[in-house]
Amino acid sequence: MEKNVNSALSSSIQLNEQYSLKKIIIIWALSALPMALLVFGITPIITPVPGLPITIVFWLMVIVGLTWQFVLSLLILKHDGYPLNWTTVRDRMRYQKPRDPKTGKANNWLLLWVIPFILLSTLIQGGFIWLPDVDGILNPLISHLPLYDLSSLNAKDYKGAWWLLSLLVPTLIFNYFLGEEFLYRGILLPKMNGVFGKYDWLANGVLFGFYHLHKPQIILSTALYFGFVFAFPAKRFQSSWMAIIIHGLEGLLAIMMVLGVILGKS
Repeated sequence: MEKNVNSALSSSIQLNEQYSLKKIIIIWALSALPMALLVFGITPIITPVPGLPITIVFWLMVIVGLTWQFVLSLLILKHDGYPLNWTTVRDRMRYQKPRDPKTGKANNWLLLWVIPFILLSTLIQGGFIWLPDVDGILNPLISHLPLYDLSSLNAKDYKGAWWLLSLLVPTLIFNYFLGEEFLYRGILLPKMNGVFGKYDWLANGVLFGFYHLHKPQIILSTALYFGFVFAFPAKRFQSSWMAIIIHGLEGLLAIMMVLGVILGKS
């Protein structure tokens, strides 16, 4: 009995223990730098291989990078003294009902709060809300870097290529569940309050933006705008489902795009 109580207390202390600024920056670097190396370092080396178009190589490198984030998350949990099991992942990822910020009570109806954030995200990405072109600030520095984009997949080349789904599925899993969201909203966000206080969600969004070194053309907008859209609701309602649902809508667009290419309709 005493052993179980001590174990519970130890787990509670671990969950509440905050990271130092140094540890936060190290974790960011370990997620961002390998992804940038894969995209801008490894992709150009592999691309000359016959039968491997640069778009597919880029896609493969992204999957490797996202998978590394999952491995990195597990290594961090292990280093922090957590047992590597589903309970640990669930607790750290906050796979739980959203909690009312005022009462602290959990209620699935609070998931409806994703709707205004989804609308906001849609309006921003669709250009219906005018925002300063902050990404243009970096243009002089990044204009020489290649811009890889999966939307460049040509339906003429990949019509009937159902094997693209073997790339799409792990991309969706490791992007929205076990990669970016696991690391940034599961591992980092709950541990940033000790350094950033009530603005930990904002700092999390900035880190998430600057993690996109492999997509430097969108770094600043992601940091300033979409970090808010993902991190703020996850923090306010103490549930990563908020961020996963909002962020995961990109996955629906990716599914539609890839199926359109495969079916020759894109």
